[in-house]
Amino acid sequence: MSKLARPQYLVSTDSIGFLGSSQQFLFLWKEFFDDKTLDGVEIVAFKPLDRLNKLIETLKNNNIPVLSFHGKTGGENLLSLSGKIIMTFINLCIIDAEILLKKFPEIEFLSHAPYFEKELIKQTILKQQAKKIWIENHLPEKKGVDDAIKQINIYRENKINASGMLDIYHYVANYARSLQINWQRLVSELKSYILLTDKNGKQIFNGIHFPIGSRLDDSLPIDVMTDEMLVLFAQEIIPNVERVVFENQQNFPGILFSTNKVLEKQKIRNTMIIDRLKKTGIIKL
Repeated sequence: MSKLARPQYLVSTDSIGFLGSSQQFLFLWKEFFDDKTLDGVEIVAFKPLDRLNKLIETLKNNNIPVLSFHGKTGGENLLSLSGKIIMTFINLCIIDAEILLKKFPEIEFLSHAPYFEKELIKQTILKQQAKKIWIENHLPEKKGVDDAIKQINIYRENKINASGMLDIYHYVANYARSLQINWQRLVSELKSYILLTDKNGKQIFNGIHFPIGSRLDDSLPIDVMTDEMLVLFAQEIIPNVERVVFENQQNFPGILFSTNKVLEKQKIRNTMIIDRLKKTGIIKL
């Protein structure tokens, strides 16, 4: 596979939480679109539909491309008790895939492997002939990757434009407290999955989720990761993917909403992280 000059860089709307507004998102991120650091948005498709429409319209009016939705994840029963509670609530607040595909056929759709396993969702995807779906690993390490690969192959066999989205935190979650010790091995494993191809020679995982948020049970501990760790990741992974999505979930209550003071702190933190990602080569200029 030939290496790419520069992947697409997206940021998720998870940084403004369930009750966040389009203006809050612009406050946090607009400058990074204006200077071409970021190329688009992955919207967490929270209800109600009217608010989602307003968010999409506002972003488009500010020349910010909406490239993908993050739908329901499924697989709540596979998580720890706290994860099960949080994700059950969040999934109840996300618009169903059928509605998203009908209302916004031009926008790509992402979810986790357990969601795409459901027969009703499969039939919905086939019926609507989704523009493109991204299938994300749900469980840690090899199990999550294998589940995603299985679904990617099934959808490709059914003539659906399907690609894998390898979530870095989901893969390394079991090593979150010893990440520095295990990082070189984990990056090597991640690279081996990124370079995997299907029976037709087509790359399976074309994108990565790189979570940089302050909610550390679903984010990389970016604040304590060394520049050397980031450089290694940049060298081994970034040239081999076409899309990088920065997720940015915030600690409670940020997962629901943020005050102006919290948003100001998050903006400072975001700027510091983006600068580090540029310096270490994860964001190619």
